[in-house]
Amino acid sequence: MAATDTRTTKKLFTEWRAGDGEAGQLMAQRFADWYYAIATSRLGEEGGREPCETACSKFGEGIVDVSDARALVKWAHDIIVDELAGAGSRLRDGDEANAYTGNQKPKLLLSKAKKALPAEMALLEARYGGEADDATIDELASSLGGNPLGILNARYAVKRWLRDHARVPFEVAPDKPVLDRAPLPLYESDTMANKAEENSFEQWMLSDIDLCKDIAEFAVFSIALRGGVPDHVEEAKPQGDQNTSDGEGTGGGGGKAAVAAGAAGGVLLLGAVGVVVVMALIGGAYFMFM
Repeated sequence: MAATDTRTTKKLFTEWRAGDGEAGQLMAQRFADWYYAIATSRLGEEGGREPCETACSKFGEGIVDVSDARALVKWAHDIIVDELAGAGSRLRDGDEANAYTGNQKPKLLLSKAKKALPAEMALLEARYGGEADDATIDELASSLGGNPLGILNARYAVKRWLRDHARVPFEVAPDKPVLDRAPLPLYESDTMANKAEENSFEQWMLSDIDLCKDIAEFAVFSIALRGGVPDHVEEAKPQGDQNTSDGEGTGGGGGKAAVAAGAAGGVLLLGAVGVVVVMALIGGAYFMFM
């Protein structure tokens, strides 16, 4: 997910309409990253793949008919929402391992984090499970910074622990999260007040690709949290020879070996996020989903 260009999406759209092919490429990449974050957060990597690819294709086909920059974001958002609605909208539980997690089940990794960070995990399970009342959430969050900032603090504490102790290659795990992202756990747990609030948040995500990366890289964990995390999860026994020269076989949570295997299998890794490459033509500029 490239986030070096500071131009707004509307600015890129306007410049693309004026004939700037590079602006068109950057704009297309930004929308693809956004679609991936939304689809993966809602349905996981596997479940979100087809609706994301279809949305990218429809975006590429329809963008040439969009002339008003003010209508662009809502038009594009309606595409991914419609595709996700047809695919089930949102998973309530899951335990999807992939090359990104070192082929380890997220519930296994979260159960380990639960032992190391019991207060943080208790708060996240209460929030993401969607059944705890406000009083319970407030009580669990009180020692971590209150509600809502304490929930965000807990989320990033768990991300940092997984990065540092389970070798999950998270890129976005700040020590001091900004309050602007306080609605993030509400979005991931599907506990926002209403659909209009959720739509507003998803459309706002497009203005912050770093936030999209944050959501995408935590997606399989947020889905696992929605269904709850057992206190103990049995680790799968290694299949065959798991030894590597650097001690990072897939059975031990090794990031490098697993990521290399994923890349060799056709998954492109950029910024430690593995996704499928999708191409569509936008007025001569390639729409690259990486």
